[in-house]
Amino acid sequence: TEAKADELLSFISAQSGRLTADLADTADPKVYLAGNSGMLSTAGDAMFQSDMIRLAGGENVAAEITDTYWATVSYEQVLDWNPDYIILASDATYTAEDVLADPNLAGCTAVVNGNVHQLPNKAEAWDSPVPSGILGALWLANVLHNDLMTDADCAAKIDEYYETFYNFTYSEN
Repeated sequence: TEAKADELLSFISAQSGRLTADLADTADPKVYLAGNSGMLSTAGDAMFQSDMIRLAGGENVAAEITDTYWATVSYEQVLDWNPDYIILASDATYTAEDVLADPNLAGCTAVVNGNVHQLPNKAEAWDSPVPSGILGALWLANVLHNDLMTDADCAAKIDEYYETFYNFTYSEN
């Protein structure tokens, strides 16, 4: 199993390095990551999700929250941050359509531009500090910087991960 563990670490390192290099000169769109329990729950800077956002070439608008992990904020705070993207946690109990239809967020840039997305959860939660967490960063880079991380490239890396480490093709499930 040591050889497979080394292969996993190499995959994670290679993808992290690639994202860092490819996104070094890009603008960092503002991202609000909404938690599983509700739209007004968000990940502060101490959370893995904040690192995932940075690695994907984004700026976590809630990074100023440093005294707790998951924080409850107000609609006014979200509107003040005015994120370019709202990303829902993979196991959110609500949908992107719910957020887009929320009248409290009607003036938010992410809502106005339709940039509300939910992290995939077909196989496991990529927005958790687990080995597949690198896939969350790849997927998010695809959303934020589609010109640099295309849909096809992102899907290929996700399939490569699951074929290599779990012996199935993600895109077929």
